[in-house]
Amino acid sequence: MHQIGEAAGISRGSIFWHFGSKEGLLWAVAERAFGRWQDEVLVPAVGGAGGIEAVHRTLEAHRRFLTEQTDALRLFLMLMFEALGPRPEMAGDFARLHQRLKELGGEWIARGVEAGEVRADVDPQAAAVTVIGALGGIAYQYLLDPRGIDLDAVYPELGNSLERGLRA
Repeated sequence: MHQIGEAAGISRGSIFWHFGSKEGLLWAVAERAFGRWQDEVLVPAVGGAGGIEAVHRTLEAHRRFLTEQTDALRLFLMLMFEALGPRPEMAGDFARLHQRLKELGGEWIARGVEAGEVRADVDPQAAAVTVIGALGGIAYQYLLDPRGIDLDAVYPELGNSLERGLRA
């Protein structure tokens, strides 16, 4: 905290005043990185696409986040796992971030249902949760063992599996 204060040109006490704790500071960093990815990468990447094209664009945006902002994603996942254990007070914050992703993904998949591209019996929200879960799994496995995960095989396989399961 002292080094952060020095680098920012403020006292350590100011950091605690602004963020409340070290965890508060880490959460602010993680939330900002995640929000920027969502607002500046994911949403523009998907654009007006819906259905299967939106899913493929989401996978590509996630891969870029994983490979280009690895440290930010690592921090995000570390804090999220802490929210499941010793820091349960942060669980609501993570749920809120994931809720926005579920809403976006559900909207994109619903566009595909409306266009007749995605099967009519697909629950867009459930499908969005499935995609988010798969991407989270890829992320933590890659962060644990980057050489053990072939992203050039994993993302296309996930995309193909999702497409086969969603296509009308």
